[in-house]
Amino acid sequence: MTKAVPMKLPDDFQWVEATPDDDWSGARLDLDGHPVLEVSACRGGWLVVVLLDDPRQPQANVAVRSVPAGMRWSARWALARTDRLRALAARRNAPGPAAGQARPSPLPSPMPRPLPYAREEEPLDA
Repeated sequence: MTKAVPMKLPDDFQWVEATPDDDWSGARLDLDGHPVLEVSACRGGWLVVVLLDDPRQPQANVAVRSVPAGMRWSARWALARTDRLRALAARRNAPGPAAGQARPSPLPSPMPRPLPYAREEEPLDA
């Protein structure tokens, strides 16, 4: 089996591969120091786990047959979402809101939130 290299990613993405001295195995894709996803051992195979979650488009874990296969899948996935991943990483770098201010919701709310249900007690006739 040949070891195909993953697709070329922009310069702000870096692959970090585990060495034999590390306590983990596999590879991790970082974006400006933020872990985006990881190819890690899972039972007898390998699993791609997305670490930089996008609340608009959640991504399930993906099983792959090897670390190079996981790196290839991950590179295609990251290239398709480069701008969104950069925005999510920038949001992590942004300073938090000042004390006393509410943090904005990451999801747009097209409808107003429903009011909590208030049940009125009715007297029981005995």
